Amino acid sequence: MELLSELRARGVKTAIASASKNASEVVKRLQLDGEVDVVVDGGQVENTKPAPDLFLLAARQVGEEASACVVVEDAQAGIQAALAAGMRTIGIGPDARVGAAVVVLPSLENQHLERILAQLTTSGGN
Repeated sequence: MELLSELRARGVKTAIASASKNASEVVKRLQLDGEVDVVVDGGQVENTKPAPDLFLLAARQVGEEASACVVVEDAQAGIQAALAAGMRTIGIGPDARVGAAVVVLPSLENQHLERILAQLTTSGGN
């Protein structure tokens, strides 16, 4: 929540792109619907992860080019989808699962926007 607050304070558009067809309902139940700009789910695209369709739709809906987007993902298929979309990637979890991401973190706990941006920059982006 702290990271989402930092993003919102900086005017960064946010999206949730989930292969789940009930993502909007889950987001509402978690009371995150006011914290993100867009929710895209598996029912809105023909192909889900590892195809890039979900992420590309989310980028269009927030009005950004794919290359300007950063995907935070905890699954290998999601990392593959984001890379296929031409987006920068942050993997959450073990290298064995998300090691193809540009930046790999054990969790988002105690992570701050400036630190993440610095890691993306020093890692070369994508």
